[in-house]
Amino acid sequence: MSVTIQQQPTTPGIVNSDLLFVLTSTQVSQPQFQYVCDIKNSSGTLIQRIKQQPNPSSKAVFDTGQIMTSYFSNTDQIWTTDVVAPNTGSGLNFIVAFGEEYGASPSSSVVLYNGISATPGVPAKTGSIDYFNLYGTLNQLEMTNWNWNSSSKYNEEDASDDVTFTYQNGLTIYDVNSVYSNDYHTISFLNGNVSDAPSSTLAQNVFAVTCKQYDTTGSLISSSVIYNESIYNDASTELWIDVYTSQSQDTRLVHFPAGPQNWSDAGLPISSSCDYYTLTFNQQATDGSVLSTGIWGEYTFNIGDCTGFTPQRFAWKNTYGVWDYFNFTKANNRVSNIGRKEYTQTFVDYSTTTNSVSYDQQRRGRVNHYNDVTKIRVANTDWLNQTEADNLREMFFSADVFIQDETNTFIPVVITTANITERTNDLAQKMFQYQVAYEHAVGQYSRQ
Repeated sequence: MSVTIQQQPTTPGIVNSDLLFVLTSTQVSQPQFQYVCDIKNSSGTLIQRIKQQPNPSSKAVFDTGQIMTSYFSNTDQIWTTDVVAPNTGSGLNFIVAFGEEYGASPSSSVVLYNGISATPGVPAKTGSIDYFNLYGTLNQLEMTNWNWNSSSKYNEEDASDDVTFTYQNGLTIYDVNSVYSNDYHTISFLNGNVSDAPSSTLAQNVFAVTCKQYDTTGSLISSSVIYNESIYNDASTELWIDVYTSQSQDTRLVHFPAGPQNWSDAGLPISSSCDYYTLTFNQQATDGSVLSTGIWGEYTFNIGDCTGFTPQRFAWKNTYGVWDYFNFTKANNRVSNIGRKEYTQTFVDYSTTTNSVSYDQQRRGRVNHYNDVTKIRVANTDWLNQTEADNLREMFFSADVFIQDETNTFIPVVITTANITERTNDLAQKMFQYQVAYEHAVGQYSRQ
């Protein structure tokens, strides 16, 4: 026996945190000994090799979190999807394997061993078959362990039995949302069997989402369904046992259409008489239908009337690395600052193309080369309770913020300042109001 993995991170996990492996080896006393860690992508291609000498206790501690971070791409821009969209960059599978190298003497060349036995070869000692990680960010001051408590958003149930369960596993902090008729919105889920090898039975099988619309009296207007066709080619005939082997990192994180405009684009419009609608995400029943008693999450969307004003709708990458949304509904304004770039032009035209230089007063002095226009926009929320205010703070810490403009296009923005007004009444019920100043990430300028 050679390398032993004494500690490893859970899967699914979140990068931008400490994903720790602790190793020991029976060969640690060999000359020039080093532990070797290979990090590979989902295809098994080596992307990073790390070597580490034993610590004074003959162990190695590898932190792979920050290394994995650099291989993510910001491509899951799926705000307007009208189908269940697969992951394209916010979640990645990694294979982590360990080996060791040492020589026959302190001066000899070293040989790489597989870590399973004293056999030369590439690192092959593994823990989990692979590690599926999200490109999220954790607040380490609020954590109780090194990594994310994934069981709070990921549970495996028996897909071969009509079991009863209720979870709230959408990767969002908002159970209740306020939207307007043209708003886009998505809710993301970890999907399938994420924690180990593909399983024909155990999985977080988010099969379908059911939208139920209600009027102001609470009476049901209509019910419609969108199926998870990211993995089910034919949701009416295929069961989990038919599709589980087709899982990939693309289908292990999926994004469901959730906003009124998403459902309208899917041909399932929200009624003009709808006051609110609910989205319920369900398991598949053993007969292939939607299992109403197997619930992965339930979310409520209250529809507002924006007649007479234009809300400012923000979208940002939340702590799980997927999109959350919020409308700023109070006064908003815009201020344009113009920075002028100038140069001083000489009186003499040294680049003349004629045989003389004519006297030209207009050449003397300052010339405006181009104008750099910075439009500063300010948006204000309505009064928020403590929970709403705490949830919205995630947007201020996010490095990836967009705004849905009047043409329903999502524009990247940079938040420059955020101010908070706090109001406490006699019953000690705190209310908060945010004012956010932001700029478009791509500026405007005019050139002469």
